[in-house]
Amino acid sequence: MKRSEILERMGMRLPLRKQLRVIVSSDVRNEADDQFAVAHHLLTPMFDVRAVVAAHYESKAPGSRSTMEKSYQELLKLMEASGMDDVPALRGCEAPLTDTQDAPESEGVDFIIQEALREDPRPLYVACQGALTDVAAAINRCPAIAERMNVVWIGGAAYPEGGAEFNLMQDVAAAQVVFGSKVGLWQLPVNVYGTAEVTMAELAWKVRPCGTMGRYLFDEIEDYNYHTDEPDSLRKGENWSLGDSPAIAALLGCDWRPTYHMVKAPFIRDDMRYEPNPEGKEIRLYDYADIRMLLEDFFAKLSLCYRNY
Repeated sequence: MKRSEILERMGMRLPLRKQLRVIVSSDVRNEADDQFAVAHHLLTPMFDVRAVVAAHYESKAPGSRSTMEKSYQELLKLMEASGMDDVPALRGCEAPLTDTQDAPESEGVDFIIQEALREDPRPLYVACQGALTDVAAAINRCPAIAERMNVVWIGGAAYPEGGAEFNLMQDVAAAQVVFGSKVGLWQLPVNVYGTAEVTMAELAWKVRPCGTMGRYLFDEIEDYNYHTDEPDSLRKGENWSLGDSPAIAALLGCDWRPTYHMVKAPFIRDDMRYEPNPEGKEIRLYDYADIRMLLEDFFAKLSLCYRNY
């Protein structure tokens, strides 16, 4: 089915002029919260989801250059469960940038450039739920696109010090490119995105009954929870952090109740710490995300679109 046909089940009308063009970049197979965020993007009528790009993760480990392909295959499973057959699923770069000048090709890189250059009055956002590799490669290949789009990134350690953080460590050079470019940037660091906690009971009640899509999402997170021994305090057995989803809260949120403040983009050192940069561009640094709105919005959309189908 077309995405628009599934969204019609909500009984909501949204004029084209109020829609945002969105490209989602996600390391879909990395854990189990990634799928929830991709699904939420797809179920949001305000987003004209132009494509979803599969990103690599943990690609620096020996023999792990196939992680992008794992993300891509998981993305195909997600799209099948969604019933949407008209949203492009694209392969991203297989590995991190070799340096800040590197400009590898991928389907995702090519699409980002193509969409950014396309004439459309609606703003373009690239929602990155992982490494910034494909965005940085696109900027390096075609610097003119930087001023034609915005990047919403789930990543980076807390300010002001910075330091090691999973999405940043996947490709430090790519982050250095994005922070140093002219692209608009909204950053949701770990102290913000880590607050999107849910329990397995809540997911069993509000997600699992919602058709093929709900069952797929619940099974993925239950399977990951059962088979993975994670020392992370957000994964104690009955609770989980849907850490990739606050990007949606940022895009849906009302600016008259700001959840962010403006800062000069720091220089990101090779050790992932932030170094003040008085000449840096102004970026949105999020202080918190409205988790109540975020989760209830997702549960409502999932139920309206899938519970009785």
